[in-house]
Amino acid sequence: MRVNQGGRTGRLMWMVPAAVLAALTSAGGAAAAPSAGVSARPAVADGTISTIAGGVGGPAKAAGVSLSSGTGNDGFFGPCGATVAGQNVYVADQDTVRTVNSLTGRLTTPVGDAVGSSPGDGAPDHPAFRAGTADGLPAADVAVSRTCVVAVGPHGTMAVDEGGYVYVVPGTPGSFFGQQMTAGDIYLVMGGGGGYGFPGTIGTNFPARADGLAFDSHGNLLIGERGVPDTKSGAKAARVLAVPVSPGTFYNQKMTAGHVYALAGYEHGISYSGDDGPALKAGLGVAIANVRVDAAGNILVSDEDTGRVRVIAKSTGTFYGQPMTARDIYTLAGGGTSLADGVPATSAELDPFDASADAAGNLVIADASHSEIRVVAESTGTFYGQPMTTGDIYTVAGDGASGVAGDGGPATQARLYDPMSVAVDAAGNLAIPSFSNGRLRVVAVHTGTFYGQKMTAGDIYKVAGNGPYFLTYPYSGDGRAATTAQLDGPDAVVADKAGNVLVADYNNERIRVVAKSTGTLYGVPVTAGDIYTVAGGGKSQASGIPATKAELLQPTGIAVDNAGNLLIGDRGHYLLRAVAASSGTFYGQAMTAGNIYTVAGGGTSLANGVPATKAEVRPFDVTVDSSGNLVIADSASNKIRVIAESGGTFYGQPMAAGDIYSVAGNGATGFSGDGGPATQAKLKNPEGVAVDGAGNIVISDSLNFRVRVVAGSTGTFYGVPMTAGHIYTVAGHGGGSSSQYGIPATKATLFYPAGIVVDGAGNLVFDDVDTDHVLVVAESSGMFYGVPMTKGDIYIMAGPGQNGFLGDGGPAAGASISTALGVGIDGTGILIADSGDDRVRLVS
Repeated sequence: MRVNQGGRTGRLMWMVPAAVLAALTSAGGAAAAPSAGVSARPAVADGTISTIAGGVGGPAKAAGVSLSSGTGNDGFFGPCGATVAGQNVYVADQDTVRTVNSLTGRLTTPVGDAVGSSPGDGAPDHPAFRAGTADGLPAADVAVSRTCVVAVGPHGTMAVDEGGYVYVVPGTPGSFFGQQMTAGDIYLVMGGGGGYGFPGTIGTNFPARADGLAFDSHGNLLIGERGVPDTKSGAKAARVLAVPVSPGTFYNQKMTAGHVYALAGYEHGISYSGDDGPALKAGLGVAIANVRVDAAGNILVSDEDTGRVRVIAKSTGTFYGQPMTARDIYTLAGGGTSLADGVPATSAELDPFDASADAAGNLVIADASHSEIRVVAESTGTFYGQPMTTGDIYTVAGDGASGVAGDGGPATQARLYDPMSVAVDAAGNLAIPSFSNGRLRVVAVHTGTFYGQKMTAGDIYKVAGNGPYFLTYPYSGDGRAATTAQLDGPDAVVADKAGNVLVADYNNERIRVVAKSTGTLYGVPVTAGDIYTVAGGGKSQASGIPATKAELLQPTGIAVDNAGNLLIGDRGHYLLRAVAASSGTFYGQAMTAGNIYTVAGGGTSLANGVPATKAEVRPFDVTVDSSGNLVIADSASNKIRVIAESGGTFYGQPMAAGDIYSVAGNGATGFSGDGGPATQAKLKNPEGVAVDGAGNIVISDSLNFRVRVVAGSTGTFYGVPMTAGHIYTVAGHGGGSSSQYGIPATKATLFYPAGIVVDGAGNLVFDDVDTDHVLVVAESSGMFYGVPMTKGDIYIMAGPGQNGFLGDGGPAAGASISTALGVGIDGTGILIADSGDDRVRLVS
């Protein structure tokens, strides 16, 4: 989770200014040796946005990819629903739908490769979605959220829930649910309106939520819906609904494609009632946790509120040991008080979140609050290694206590954490998503190799997810292509002279590099295009140890100095640290390539002229000026501070090598001082700093809602006459309720400027966090980033101000970003740390 600072959620880090970029292009140091066959990124139109690192993870081995930690329905974390089709387990993973192949263990993401936005009408997070234009977008190019249910039907058609909305992704092209559809695209079929016998998307009100989804053998979509006002009492009740895929007569009702019809719970209130009678007249309580269809076409209903698993018979016959009449409802398990094994299933106490039938016809139940998987035997025999009697209930996984222990051992001795779903895979193994610890676990029914692992019958194994107990931060991908890796809250991004892109992976407490070419970086062997951790992930705060064994806490600002060393604002430890690119003496210390060293912080002094290692610092951002001095945005002290690389006069002050000095801000919180000496001015939470080609210091004065400049010399900069050492506002005017662009920058309203750089043309580029914009103040008139600009005016480079992920491959000015917290420069454009979408994106 982000640490709040100044009323904002973790803003931080950034940038290589133009002067430093130029210096890096001529300096020696840490660059990896170029390798044959490595070429520049393909040329695209100016202003095009693309992702170069991060995303939802994979495709890759499932055990090495983090599953979601995003909060979903009812506050649940991580993967919370599963179903099986063919050799794949489909996992509803809150923000995505994953597939895990039961033979190879490989993970892919067919739905929701765009974390942070919603796909359809009524629940939009993007202007395009608000207009309904998401219908027909490829399912992998949109995001879902709060998704805990997934179903797969004939021809590979998928259905997913998103709160009160249901979407389908057809496996083949054609007309389905009253719409013409393209295979692999996503379409809204229910929600934002709807009523029984009416189109599910038009003109009525559906305040409820789809908590269960299934397809019948015809391809009709069945929905378990909670919280609908009862027609008689007005109290909220649950229903089982059908949305026919095509016109016809189903469930003894004539139906129109794409309209919504009730199958159960429609005429009776919220109490448990109706067994052995018509399902339409039954009471189902308030919440249905899931619905499934068994091999005979009967509908299994996990009636969560009443603590029962019930069945709606498709036809007249004997099922689960009971004679049944078509379209009537029956209780199969639950409603009792016993937690014992070997008792009649209808005398058991259950909290059923899901129920499936296995190949032998046994009923397999996810008993959530009891932290167990239980089985009701269809016939007498031995199942799951236990002798069972027809109609009785048995525990096959979980010891009744919540937890995550037991992988690799007997399933009945393992601990589960409120299992919300269970699915039976093609080999008969039980697949159990573990929402609280970001895992998919499997109970092996037979001894053999499944999911790429050797398994023993009756034991339980983790097959997907790499997260710790309860809350996982998405982290994966080291040594793989950067676009298959997972970042969590990237908070700063810079590029070195060779084009390697360095990322402060904030929540994962690591610095990672996307290698431009094959070689060695900071002591780590790297391959072009892949991503690696070069600092952090360890437990020690000591100096002089390998950087990958060091502990970082809230890493924010990063920069690369003239020798190629990596500088890190280790904000949580109140340290500025350096990772040596090569062995030598830097910052007055002997350093070994790949090791980490403290170069500032660890002390208590806020005074000028003290050794930097005796000072107290909290670096939100760091950059390097043309003289090699380190310039720090010390947000907690409301100052911009400089550590002198060598003795001399800088920013109007005599400085000694290795000592620290304030060059802007008097330490008091507030706004004052424009036009006067920068050291007498008030700043408020400055979080970004850059040095331009003229030696001016450019500051994101974040909570003063301004960009300010400390003049390095007397002259006119950014259209403002300046005196050396004085401070001036060049963008923003201190807050407001609206924002305009294409106007003079000093008349614009900013809402939280943070990361900032100066590009090669001298334009100021910064992220305005609370508007989800990356903005440009033009230094001269011309075309920049695909946008015509006038000198001194302010423009949107990326993000139309709508939080979310959208637009890769198109113009950045029309794309959406989600909480950009840092910007940087590489040889082809502007890098954006798109923290909300866990990606690094590039605007050409």
